[in-house]
Amino acid sequence: MTRLAILSVAALAVLASAAQAEPPLQVHLPRSIQVEGDALTLGAISVIRTSNETLAQEVAAIPMGRAPRPQEEIALDRATILGRLASHGIPASQVQMSGADKVLVGRKNTVVPAEEIQKSAETLLAKDRPSPAGASWRVCRAPKDLVVPAGGQVKLEAKPAARNVTGEAEIEVAAIVDGRRGGACTVVFRLAYEQREAVALVDIAAGAVLTPENMAIRTVLSDTAPPAAWTPPFGQVAAQPLRAGTVVRPAQARQPQPATSVRRSTTVLMRIQGNGYALTALGQALDDGCPGQCIRVRNIDSSRVVMAKVNADGSVEPMLDEVKK
Repeated sequence: MTRLAILSVAALAVLASAAQAEPPLQVHLPRSIQVEGDALTLGAISVIRTSNETLAQEVAAIPMGRAPRPQEEIALDRATILGRLASHGIPASQVQMSGADKVLVGRKNTVVPAEEIQKSAETLLAKDRPSPAGASWRVCRAPKDLVVPAGGQVKLEAKPAARNVTGEAEIEVAAIVDGRRGGACTVVFRLAYEQREAVALVDIAAGAVLTPENMAIRTVLSDTAPPAAWTPPFGQVAAQPLRAGTVVRPAQARQPQPATSVRRSTTVLMRIQGNGYALTALGQALDDGCPGQCIRVRNIDSSRVVMAKVNADGSVEPMLDEVKK
């Protein structure tokens, strides 16, 4: 039989001798109290008054159940306390209750700042999984403050979580209080790459040339690696109207078309060159044309219409196939 199961003989003697006198045990309940440790005792949640020191110590040690978890409250009323005293040999007639009708028991907590949790996760990540060249790990799910039971020294332990997503890393950070796990949370990181992008500084009309005066180049972070051969679009023309602030994508800019070197209805030199021969004739352009384009040309001597490729010098090279007028 344990000491707390039934009060000591000396304590019972005090109770028996005071049966007709004023109750020898007074229990005062505060409205609320915060405790440490994992188990509650009557002495931890109330103020016990008695002239007998032995009785006071034994009553104070009477268990009252588990302690509340972090950020939890447990209510203990007078009836519960009197019932627990009775189960240890102290009848209600020998107890004088005072104070609140019930006591709200909370847990003394220690708050681990989110900044410390994130720093612990970053330290492990830098050691365990360095970022590839041109990229860096960025927090995409930041931790919150971690509330753990108050006690001795709090130590943070970080380890990789089981989650496996390409381009992401998840670190679990646990708070160890006096050698016991007091709580944990996760920090999720994502790879971020530095990329350059072109942004319109002003409204740009379709066909306008993109220049440093109407475009700016800025560096941003992206989830994907940048193109290896990216270059600013300066010198290209807008393929469509661009509003100020628009990030210019490849499809929104194009190379400028070369100036027309052959005009419709003008006389052009038709030239065919081969191995050991060169033939020339005059023709009339039936279309406008730029170098590299094919246009219709009428041979002035024969009136035949052929397709001819426009050369950079303004001459045309017949494709030999005649076309109808």
